[in-house]
Amino acid sequence: YEVHSDFKAQFVQEALIKSLGKKQQAEGLVYFKKPGKMHWIYRKPTQQEIVSNGETLWTYRPEEKQVIVVRMAQAFQSKAPSTFLAGIGNLKRDFQARFVREPSPGTDYSLELTPLESQGSLEKLFLLVDRKNFNILQARIQDAMGNITQISFSKIQFDNNLSDSLFTFTPPKGVEVFHMPGSAPAGGTGK
Repeated sequence: YEVHSDFKAQFVQEALIKSLGKKQQAEGLVYFKKPGKMHWIYRKPTQQEIVSNGETLWTYRPEEKQVIVVRMAQAFQSKAPSTFLAGIGNLKRDFQARFVREPSPGTDYSLELTPLESQGSLEKLFLLVDRKNFNILQARIQDAMGNITQISFSKIQFDNNLSDSLFTFTPPKGVEVFHMPGSAPAGGTGK
């Protein structure tokens, strides 16, 4: 991931919210470009887009007709897996890694990463890595509350010359825009 300028993939995300005993599943497409740019397009079960140009993060929910705007630094105070995929994190510096099980011939690498210092609510990060090409096939995040989010990637493609316009967002007309504190545009107060 350090040697590639961008990548795109299909994803399936499964989230287990322990306190509610509830599982949620979503799927779509994701694009990453260095440094810090990403665009998640959720297609199922509901449409949603999460877009970042490296400085600002927009979350757009068409059904709710609203966009939430936050500064990237505020949105990712912890070292979320997406920050590494976007080229702004450092696994070696921020985590202690170990094999979940010793690798055996023909099996993918399964790694457990434990934060070296507090990363917000992030307790552990697990990565499933393709043994042949070292692509990250799956990232699983476990937080301090016991919630687990697992993202599986497929159809991974590197170095696509993705346009920077893919990583900016202009809210459609008729959509309410909410700026989180500290995220209002210069000279504006936001909502």
